[in-house]
Amino acid sequence: MKMDTFMDKIAQRFGGQDGIKANSEAEAKQLKKAEERVNELEQTVSDMRRLTLKCAETNELTNQLLQGAIQKIEEGDSGMGNVKSEEVNSLREELQTIKEELNAYFKSQEENIHKENVRVYRNVQASLVDELKQQTEALALQNQRLERKMRGVKPISIVSIVMSSLSFAVLTATVVLLALRIL
Repeated sequence: MKMDTFMDKIAQRFGGQDGIKANSEAEAKQLKKAEERVNELEQTVSDMRRLTLKCAETNELTNQLLQGAIQKIEEGDSGMGNVKSEEVNSLREELQTIKEELNAYFKSQEENIHKENVRVYRNVQASLVDELKQQTEALALQNQRLERKMRGVKPISIVSIVMSSLSFAVLTATVVLLALRIL
């Protein structure tokens, strides 16, 4: 009887279910952290897309304003009969130069924004890969620890079963001997 109590205490202390439960809880916690990190990164990428679209929209509006200004100047040229044509041609050339410079500037800005977006996307992707790698390593380490604990539980369980069987056999033999004496 004392041996059974001792074995029960050992089985409770090194119970496999507790280890499995703790491991599952740790995995769930790490999975939740990973999901939160992925959600944060997805939100960042979404914000980047939104800002890129806003920048493109601003560039388009600026181009439209510039086109409108050029059109108004050209319309004004027809009503300016007394202004020298050399001055008008000079203004047109300056406006054309400004238009080309603005277009070149917008194009370079779009390229820079695209490069920056690609860089950020790759950084996010690398962060995700690193995060997942760390979590995978942590889970593998936890599994190894659990396996080590389970290795200690197996022999104790086997000894416990053997002792319980012996105890049962002794008890059965005692009952049989008592029954034979009674008869």
